[in-house]
Amino acid sequence: MKSTYELFDLIGKNMKTIRKEIIGKSQEKMAEDTDMSRSFISHIESPNVDTGISIDTLFFLAQKYNFDIRLFFDGYEELMKEKKETVNN
Repeated sequence: MKSTYELFDLIGKNMKTIRKEIIGKSQEKMAEDTDMSRSFISHIESPNVDTGISIDTLFFLAQKYNFDIRLFFDGYEELMKEKKETVNN
């Protein structure tokens, strides 16, 4: 069964991709823009993250940088498909 941590990991990986490819900023510059700490951004983007990011923060980032919030959840369908297959086996 997939855990909540796998969803945190997915969001973190997507956040890193969004930051680099859509926003085009380093962690330091994004931290300055958003009043978040660079260590917080790094923690969220790191593999095996053990904490999540609030939906409010995801909305804030999507609005600030003008992208679709659903990008944070890209790959969720595959994650759920794997979960369903694991449960059914």
